[in-house]
Amino acid sequence: MCLPSFRPSRASLVSEFRLDLSPPALPGMVGPIRRLLRDVLRTIGLDGDSACLIVSELVTNALVHGEGRPTVVLELRGGKLHITVSDASGDPLQRQAPDDSRASGRGLDIVDALSEEWGVEVIGSYGKAVWAVAKVGRT
Repeated sequence: MCLPSFRPSRASLVSEFRLDLSPPALPGMVGPIRRLLRDVLRTIGLDGDSACLIVSELVTNALVHGEGRPTVVLELRGGKLHITVSDASGDPLQRQAPDDSRASGRGLDIVDALSEEWGVEVIGSYGKAVWAVAKVGRT
């Protein structure tokens, strides 16, 4: 996967951006996407810990439970990071009941806890998009 180079000039403070990614449907893609987001946010002086965890969980869900190649849109607007991860599965999102004995299956609980809001949009017969909004503060 070829990732874009993102280096804003020191003369202008970046307050908005949009990244559209279409990574291969491989579990190894979660880390590079998370690191790209972290590096972009750090470069412009923003703390992205929560946003990076949210994107990791949403991409992981798309790769494990979705179909086909996911798409990831990361868009900073008005101090909030809008994260959308789409896949080609028309299956509804299944949020598991809370259970402390589970070793996995807490991804959407994490997204719910860390995001200002989140949801799922059906994309006709083409799949679904899971989205979340994360506040990002100055470092």
